[in-house]
Amino acid sequence: MQANTIRSIYALIHTGPAMAQADLAPLEAASELAKRCQGIANAVLVGADPDTAVERARALGMENVWVISNPAWPQPLQTQQLTDVFAAALASGNSLPCTPDTVFLLAAGAVGEEIAGRLAARLNGVPLGKIKQFEFDASGHMSATRTAFGGRLNTTLNCQAGPFFAAVRKPDNAMAAKPIDAGSTAVHHVLHSEPLRPAYPVTPMERSEQHAALEGARLVVAGGRGMGSEAGFTALYDLAAKLGGAVGGSLPTIDAGWAPVARQVGQSGKYVSPEIYVAIGISGTPQHMAGIDPHTKVIAINKDPEAGIFQAAHIGVVADWQEFLPALVSAWEALRPAQSNGA
Repeated sequence: MQANTIRSIYALIHTGPAMAQADLAPLEAASELAKRCQGIANAVLVGADPDTAVERARALGMENVWVISNPAWPQPLQTQQLTDVFAAALASGNSLPCTPDTVFLLAAGAVGEEIAGRLAARLNGVPLGKIKQFEFDASGHMSATRTAFGGRLNTTLNCQAGPFFAAVRKPDNAMAAKPIDAGSTAVHHVLHSEPLRPAYPVTPMERSEQHAALEGARLVVAGGRGMGSEAGFTALYDLAAKLGGAVGGSLPTIDAGWAPVARQVGQSGKYVSPEIYVAIGISGTPQHMAGIDPHTKVIAINKDPEAGIFQAAHIGVVADWQEFLPALVSAWEALRPAQSNGA
């Protein structure tokens, strides 16, 4: 880092209706990172319905927010189109300087990681991949840590000169933002007038199953090898339907054919960020836990008291699921009439 240089941290967000907390993770990460390096946190929002992201950026006290949109845009924008819009804004060199010290953060996931890589290539930057944490030494030099080999190894990247592009999740130490003067954040609205490149043809297909999808679920009921067979997942779908949640599975259950691959949670599956994650018969390997947001409340049910899942659980139950789940469902159904009567 150059002497007397204030590092700029940018959150790049694709906005839209019904945004999940994971979509806003770059805002939290940029704010936290800027505080640690005494830098400046900004946000660039591209897409429709930016209000949720703007309000969050204001609550975090970000310096500037650029809202880039065009009412004629198709929704949703495809990855290559988003890359073009972000690249045009960052390459302007005016209000959005792209210097060797600048860090750009996108949401971890297939789309965010692809855009980060595309932007790095387009703007002669450095792609860092999905970063677990950033560190700064006494002189302000930055290093970044990412996992490798399915979460079994941490790799530290020595970040010499950027700009840097990384995908992030919400920081483990992120706190609720304190109310501040909303006027301290400058919000700039920009009309993107350049035509978009044509979208790739996409044919919508109906989902092959009728159960609730994992994406965006506020509660997930997940099963592991301890379920014993495909029949065990029938009980999980029943429980998830009663609780208004979705069903997930660990890699061994997917390999065994007990659940479809679309239900896999973990390093090689999907990343979920529900409020509650009920893990039933799951041992809790690092590869599986890597797919669960660190802010999610985990409830573990396992008959093995030494199962690693209990180390990450907020509530742990040592029991055979075949005995515990019927009792849980019975208690839930007994509670529902009382709730409907206002008790």
